[in-house]
Amino acid sequence: MTGTPLTRPTRPWRRSLRRALGTERNTLARPEDRARSHTWLLAAVATGLAVLLGGTAAWSAFGSAQHRAAAAASRLHHIEAVLLTPTRSTAGNAGSAAASYRATATWTYPGEQAHTGTVEIEHRADANSTVGVWVGDTGRLATAPAGTADLVSDGLSLGLSVLGLLLVLIVCGLGLRLRSLNRRSDAAWQRAWAETEPVWSGRATHRPGTGDPRLG
Repeated sequence: MTGTPLTRPTRPWRRSLRRALGTERNTLARPEDRARSHTWLLAAVATGLAVLLGGTAAWSAFGSAQHRAAAAASRLHHIEAVLLTPTRSTAGNAGSAAASYRATATWTYPGEQAHTGTVEIEHRADANSTVGVWVGDTGRLATAPAGTADLVSDGLSLGLSVLGLLLVLIVCGLGLRLRSLNRRSDAAWQRAWAETEPVWSGRATHRPGTGDPRLG
């Protein structure tokens, strides 16, 4: 005995896509149903564009930051300084990964021009120890140039911020549109029920004093 082959049920998102594209053959689909499918398709496309814009913003921010960092690094110089005092802890517990140390040091740059100042390093050191420092063209202490990891992190932060903002706008717009369509669907259903219910219940053919026509 050969049974009738079962038809695999259509997934909701595929049915909604066909409805949005106008290829669904369903005479029961209402205009509100098609509008709802169009709304979901538009939201999906907008989400893809939001991801693209977020990635573009992240890449652009990384490129700009990299260019600025390269320009700043061209005016910086990594030289050696000699500590005049032992280091002292300034943050965290001494010896822990979060600890930082500070000491008075001297260095010469440019040429033989001597400078003295307070430098910060990541480890303990005694007086007369040599440490590396970053200075500008005039020999003054400067902040180390940003590394690639920092630039990537900043770019990703901006890209995610742009993406998050766009997604919030998409979700808000989607929610408002679906709420409006739900109200239209409810109103259409109530109008259709007001027309159908008297006929379905028999009230349309029943007149007071004539009895129930179904009892003949």
